[in-house]
Amino acid sequence: MMKEREVLKLIKGGENSYVEFKEDKVDNLKLVKELVAMTNHRGGIVLLGVDDDGVVKGLSRDDNEERVMNICSDIVKPSILPTYYEVKIRGKKIGVIELGTGVSKPYYIQNKVTLEGRQKTVKTYYIRRGSSSREVISDDELKRLYQASKSLHYEIMPVERAGLHDMDEGKIREYLATYRPSIELKEDSRSILYENLDIACFHNGAYKPTVAGLLLFGASGLKRFLPMTGIMCVKVAGNNITDEKQNLKFFERTIFDNYNDALSFFYIYNAHSFVIKGSKRVNFYDYPEAAFRELLANALIHRDYAISGTDIGVWIFDDRIEIKSPGGLPNTLTVEKMKMGMKYHRNPVLAQYFFDADMVERAGQGIVKCNRLLKENGNPELDIKEDEHEVVVTMYKREQKK
Repeated sequence: MMKEREVLKLIKGGENSYVEFKEDKVDNLKLVKELVAMTNHRGGIVLLGVDDDGVVKGLSRDDNEERVMNICSDIVKPSILPTYYEVKIRGKKIGVIELGTGVSKPYYIQNKVTLEGRQKTVKTYYIRRGSSSREVISDDELKRLYQASKSLHYEIMPVERAGLHDMDEGKIREYLATYRPSIELKEDSRSILYENLDIACFHNGAYKPTVAGLLLFGASGLKRFLPMTGIMCVKVAGNNITDEKQNLKFFERTIFDNYNDALSFFYIYNAHSFVIKGSKRVNFYDYPEAAFRELLANALIHRDYAISGTDIGVWIFDDRIEIKSPGGLPNTLTVEKMKMGMKYHRNPVLAQYFFDADMVERAGQGIVKCNRLLKENGNPELDIKEDEHEVVVTMYKREQKK
């Protein structure tokens, strides 16, 4: 429960993704829209009795707690249970509604309306964007909300404009022979096998590649089906993003190919050094290769592929490497939990294929392993930052001993 000083600080900061001001004369539908949007986002706080300009007006009614609880249970589906309490600010009471991150997304407002003389139930979904809440109208955005609740994994959705011929059968055969030799690919049962491997599914009367199928084994021209498949690798001549770009490459093949291409880019700039300990020469690199491999693989298998228009970014500065993966952390995973070895796979199919290929840790120990490797090499610990748009993992260059 916040105190007056903390509430005043929120008011001074203004409205944002996590804070909304509302006078309590607002009608129920406008209020519940904000509650649903915040719960579909990452939770937040609604201050009742504060106007849009941050002026404390105070409460004008004494039934706000009952009112909030009723609309959250009767209008919102699935029901949400916020925390409500009141705080005195400069002699005036305001209501504080605290909302957690919803774990049963997507939440929606359920209303009955009359259309063409018949009563129908209408579901309306809202999401928070900056300091405003807006209706979810695109299928992709709704899919992302389902994905956030573990109700749907975008990677197994069909790619409707593609066919099985848009996957490279040679790559599939090579993968199976190398990593799953007990599985035999026969022409007469190819479609069923692809379905069992989660790289295809039956959709609208035909077998279609899944998003994972094309990401893993797509033939040439993959970008026309999946515009979110690329990796951008940048070498910056300096330590600031505005400094001159020494090298810039875009890799737009399968995620296995992109992984290898980005790794080759990394090799160019991972400088080698050594120290003499006693009579032995001990070799070091600016960054431990195994740590970069793990972080790159994690970015590929954990990025949010429902977000198009942006690629994974590998930025190599003079003093650090930043790996940027589109999409926030999935579900209830946090940076702190990652550092402790907790795991949650946004894309479990991709994770399994990468694990089969011995390209990633399966038990959620990837970050723990990377920090150990960095320490052994003389590098600082990983810096991990995340918001609703991306996760940025930073490796700092090995500290030079003088």
